[in-house]
Amino acid sequence: MKIKNINFLAKANIKGNRKSIFITAFMVILVISLTLISSYAVTINRAVTDYKNDIRARMITFSPIDNGAVTDELKSKLMSFDHVEDIYELKGIINQYMDVVDVSDENGEYKDFYKGNEDLNCSLNLYPLIGDEKMDVMAGKSLDESPVYSCIIPSLFYPFEYENTDSDLNYIDGESLIGKTITVTPSNGDGLEVFYNIDPELAMYENKTMYLPAIEYKLKVVGVYYSEPTTKGYYNHIFVSEDTGVQIIQDAFDASIIDLNDERSNAVHWYKTPSLHDHFIVVDDYDNIVPLCNELNEAGYFVFSDPELGIQEETVKSSKVFKILSVFMISASLILCVVILIQSTVLSLFNRKGEIGLLKAIGYKNSQIFKCMYFEQLILTIRGCAIGAVISALVIAVMNFMFNHDTYINRLYVVNWTDYLIFLAVSLALAVVVPLICQLISLCKINKIQPKDAMN
Repeated sequence: MKIKNINFLAKANIKGNRKSIFITAFMVILVISLTLISSYAVTINRAVTDYKNDIRARMITFSPIDNGAVTDELKSKLMSFDHVEDIYELKGIINQYMDVVDVSDENGEYKDFYKGNEDLNCSLNLYPLIGDEKMDVMAGKSLDESPVYSCIIPSLFYPFEYENTDSDLNYIDGESLIGKTITVTPSNGDGLEVFYNIDPELAMYENKTMYLPAIEYKLKVVGVYYSEPTTKGYYNHIFVSEDTGVQIIQDAFDASIIDLNDERSNAVHWYKTPSLHDHFIVVDDYDNIVPLCNELNEAGYFVFSDPELGIQEETVKSSKVFKILSVFMISASLILCVVILIQSTVLSLFNRKGEIGLLKAIGYKNSQIFKCMYFEQLILTIRGCAIGAVISALVIAVMNFMFNHDTYINRLYVVNWTDYLIFLAVSLALAVVVPLICQLISLCKINKIQPKDAMN
């Protein structure tokens, strides 16, 4: 039998099938569940998983202010606790807000950097790496293979101020700045802000703040890291190596009136005494942070469970909700779709027994009748798949358009089209396979219908 004849019979039967609308509707729901909900579930869960695996999300601060000098003996005791992976000393500066003085290349000032933002304040947050922390780059060189005063910036870079959270941010392509030099200086009008711990009586520890001269630092952009909303980084966060972080504070000391040879100075004593520096405990797994902090607190050590890299708890919760919702929606839709298809197939055979008998009486074979009925179901499921695919694609396109230039955390909801296409392919496969299975189940019933049944 020719395809056009099969198609003609299938469409004729669809018009008389009262279940056709329900089959199409359930297929639409199934496809939307698979493509739309699953795409957002995968996008958010991937981002949250990346966050949980990030070393900064597993770092908790251990301060001499609350726990005494972090000696080698104390480090050994801390390492004996379950789930403690490592302990890193904060050797240089902690993150610093910096104003951008200018951006230049080999020809001088790089004016294209501002792109109409000349009237806006331009500042960024500078982070030094800590301990064995690494930063993967998507373009250029990594910091561990670059000299001091190198930096890497986010792939979507926006160091300018914005007035509200609804701003349409015109992100700068980070790769366009590789090889350029960003000159920065501390944003604080008092200078480079440094927090240091002192032990005037070797028994009581106290936190002090000092301001070192606000000199300029020239940082060459050597690489670009991927801008992930939940992992380390932000649209105005740049990273330097640990050695650069140490050198920045060293240069500020050199420009100050503080004599680094003066051991009577509390600031100098702190600077030269590693045990007085803040340390970071690296936990082996994000989910073990709270249990470890509780255990440390019970042992007499004072720590907070807030990781170095924070994230909104609502984001973590929403990832779990999306995950559960996607599993429920897909399962429920698939079960209902299969039930409706099987029910439709069985009722169709019961109600069209005479029609099938007539087809056999005029010479149609079982295989040809099977193809007609399968093609009928296939048309309905493919139609539903197409409608669901268009609805999902439109929703994703609109949401991506809205969030692509939104503030950074909202970019969490920008869906990768590859994920959508993968789920769409799964939907198409189900649209083909599920009707086939339903028809195969009914094949034995088709074989039992005889030409004499045409009279029924």
